[in-house]
Amino acid sequence: MEAWIAASLFLTDGRVIRFGADEIEAENVPSDISFDTSNPGGFGSASVTLPRPENLYADDGKLFSHMVLYGPGNQVFYEGFVNGVPQVGNESIQLNLSGWVSALDKHETFRQIFVDRDLGRWGDASRARRISLLATFNSVLGASTETDTATSLPALTFTTPATEVNPYAEAWYDAGAGSEVESVYYDITSLSLYTYGGEMFTATADDATGAAALLADVLTGTDSSASGTATASTPARYALIRFYLSGGTVGAKDQSMTVRHLAVFGNHGLTKRGTAPDQGYYASDVVGYAIQQCPSITYSSDSIETTSFVIPHLTFTEDTSLRSVIEQVTALGGNANVANDWGVYENREFYWRSPGTYGRVWHVRRDQVATSSSDGPDADRRCAGVKVNYTDAAGTSLSVGPPGSNSDYETTDLLDSDTDNPAYRIPGAFKSESVGITSQTGAINIGTMILNERNRLDWRGSVTITGEAEDENGNLFPAALIRAGDRIVESDGGDTTERTIVSTSYDHSSLTTTASIGATPDSLEALLGQLAAVTDLIGQ
Repeated sequence: MEAWIAASLFLTDGRVIRFGADEIEAENVPSDISFDTSNPGGFGSASVTLPRPENLYADDGKLFSHMVLYGPGNQVFYEGFVNGVPQVGNESIQLNLSGWVSALDKHETFRQIFVDRDLGRWGDASRARRISLLATFNSVLGASTETDTATSLPALTFTTPATEVNPYAEAWYDAGAGSEVESVYYDITSLSLYTYGGEMFTATADDATGAAALLADVLTGTDSSASGTATASTPARYALIRFYLSGGTVGAKDQSMTVRHLAVFGNHGLTKRGTAPDQGYYASDVVGYAIQQCPSITYSSDSIETTSFVIPHLTFTEDTSLRSVIEQVTALGGNANVANDWGVYENREFYWRSPGTYGRVWHVRRDQVATSSSDGPDADRRCAGVKVNYTDAAGTSLSVGPPGSNSDYETTDLLDSDTDNPAYRIPGAFKSESVGITSQTGAINIGTMILNERNRLDWRGSVTITGEAEDENGNLFPAALIRAGDRIVESDGGDTTERTIVSTSYDHSSLTTTASIGATPDSLEALLGQLAAVTDLIGQ
């Protein structure tokens, strides 16, 4: 197959400039073309050198212009945008490119309440609000977080002392600037001798007056209880709960209202998953929502793989880049309980899929076109099982792990059942990890992902391919098409195991692709770092 490469630069004003060895104008003949790919990430950086004197490079230097590198049959080798145009010597410029995945870094102000179970975010009424309430009630109280005796879980508790006449208690939730409350799930019980009101509201952006539409008047008598979802007719920034004594009667004892399983759902349009009170969202739902916030990138129903693990708590209350959102949600694992691959390749299309479910399998022969090096398998990564230590919502230290791990709860989900795993040669070779998850289900999910990641990519090495490579169907393609996320087999190397490509680097002057295979040295550490960030967000 003929080895050639061309480029089309789509300027922001609508013009298109083509560069290639077959162009008549010398200034349109490129040189020193190179690019790389990575997983995660997709297309990474690239550079193209053009013969241009210093006073002629303005058109080619328009930042954020889209460029496509392609070869025979218009097969796309690379897509990205111009991020710099340095002068190289007196007669050349260099177009430095970034893959479109880096557009996620440009969006640094993402905030959203997906589902929030953090009771610490329910606070007292503002000073202006208290002053307004004192015109009607003798006292204005707040709420406290206490362990519910029925569930052993933290709950929001409102208490009015017996000494109070005409008391009132209120707690406010602030979704933050740019976020809104769509609904609130509640499970309320009261201990009262008198008729109390317990009401769920959403308020307007004004946190002083409490001017809001009543969502649910859930307590209307003595010792009553109720559960359900209060949905706002008009989503707003604030939510509030109030507890008050009807008629102003002096109580003979302290009166209280406890709100269990309290969950705030943001206004984002995603479908709730699971069953109340444990509803949340799939990781794939959140990933799709995040990508929608980046108009430079597209996605399809096939490019984002649907997951099934329900995330019960997920908030981004501080400015966060869209890349960080994807990284943190990905750390929760996909359907195979491994971190999904993700990035952007051709057509600016974002993908988020289980490893091995996309891309090509390349067959290379060392005696023909490839050279290889190997660090071999890494025993430090291997383990027979993972024990996860966590603290539940009531503050109790617990653990889950494989049978024989001395855990509070033991499950084979955290045991590697592959008898070919060499870690079995050391009975009880279990790794111990501590995470911020507060539920057994969440701890098992993350533990399974850690186990799979440790044992999935324990081999490291590299392969260099020059000229062409053969795919799984026996077709020959330029080595420039080999990319991260593909798999590779050394068909004459004795070991025909498919190895995952984690990064590539292509140099057109030598028609050579160098592919890094298997695990990168810091991949597990990066995963654990992402998990640490996620566990700060996961409350259940």
